[in-house]
Amino acid sequence: MNSLCQLLVLLGSLALLMCLVIRGKSIFVVAPLCALLAVTLSGEDPVAKMNGAYMEGFADYVKKFYLIFALGAVFGKLMEDSGAAITVANTVGKLLGKERACLAVVLACALLTYGGVSLFVVGFSVYPLAVQLFRAASLPRRFIPGAIAFGSITFTMTSAGSPEIQNLIPIQYLIDEATKQPLTDARAGWPVSIIVAVGMFAVGQWYLERVLRRAVADGERFEPRDGDHVATQADSRRPSFIVAITPLVVTLLALNLLPFACHQLAHFVSAASSPTIHAVLSKFPEDGTLSILLGVLAGVCLMRRQLADVWQCFGDGFINGLLAVGSTSAVVGFGSAVKDLPAFQTVVTWVTHLPFENPLVSAAIAVAVIAGIAGSASGGQGIALPILKPIYIDQLDVAPRALHRVVSIASGSLDSLPANGYLVMLIRNICGETHARAYGPIFVTTVLLPAAGTALAIALFKWFPSWAAM
Repeated sequence: MNSLCQLLVLLGSLALLMCLVIRGKSIFVVAPLCALLAVTLSGEDPVAKMNGAYMEGFADYVKKFYLIFALGAVFGKLMEDSGAAITVANTVGKLLGKERACLAVVLACALLTYGGVSLFVVGFSVYPLAVQLFRAASLPRRFIPGAIAFGSITFTMTSAGSPEIQNLIPIQYLIDEATKQPLTDARAGWPVSIIVAVGMFAVGQWYLERVLRRAVADGERFEPRDGDHVATQADSRRPSFIVAITPLVVTLLALNLLPFACHQLAHFVSAASSPTIHAVLSKFPEDGTLSILLGVLAGVCLMRRQLADVWQCFGDGFINGLLAVGSTSAVVGFGSAVKDLPAFQTVVTWVTHLPFENPLVSAAIAVAVIAGIAGSASGGQGIALPILKPIYIDQLDVAPRALHRVVSIASGSLDSLPANGYLVMLIRNICGETHARAYGPIFVTTVLLPAAGTALAIALFKWFPSWAAM
């Protein structure tokens, strides 16, 4: 088979994958099916590829990230079952009022996402608030998915300091081969991240407000539905805002400040007099799994009365985490099965050898393309980073912290094409909309805007080289 035919086979399998996902077919079935089709039509041994490369990619991703997915899902379930997520969302809505309905929805999503709550819980928790606010302001409901998506999968998901998996995955892959220690951490490139996040938020919010005003001027209004009045937990049973937000704060502090504090404290503890304590403090890990666990424990302690069954909450959370990591692993398995195909290698060679002076540009394009192929930011990183690390860190000597930030932001761009699993669920299952009605604003705010944010990040690292070490 010539190279053109092999490329057509790869692109055809990708197109089929996207089409089936958009039509609501299970990624657990679709991903291995499309991988099987691609390797078979490419002339490879399908049994060997599926039992070998596909399952190795699937299992390796589960091994690396199951615990953080599971604990993240438990954290989200805890916030959901206790009513804490609704408290946070409602408080933001009341503070801003119906005049700023879209902004309230975006900020509620941003607050929950940056605090570590899983995307799916954010969508389900904020949607009832969005319906109330958009109804009161008489805004077209087709923009609700865009507001939720913008607040949850753009400027917070991939920002420095965020406990979301898309910000933590590079830590697992960008490691020193000799010491096996991470070359980066969750706060990598934080000055650049702050500027990019603020810029993305400002431009994205301006855009959403603009298209909402235009739609209202064209005569669009809120469209009530029979299912809008969703029964939620009674106000008297929900935790207060301070209690509800405490687990989020604990998670962020544990991820970003606790390791630093322990390392500083180690200087005051004598290794001779207290060797065990000194060793624990000096080697305290900068680990997202631990930070989310501490957030979960804080939530259980503070919101025990709001939880009907803590064990059930944990059980449901771990099951949700298994489904989440499994669905992403299915996509990673697809990438692992096809990444050795000549056509895939051609694509990787092309995107990693683009004629740009700055290697971060080609790295960003490579990650964005692979994330778009995978339909997942985390899945795209899981496929791309093992390929990119030897090239950009070991050969081209790119600053690991700069690569971390650029990869994280870039992965959140083309991943948001119509086949993205979260967007399919958000648009169809949570909001009851169609892609034709709702996807336009989502494309602008979650594809074009992160792409522009990636370009800005690369430019900032070039203009301020010292920021690559921060």
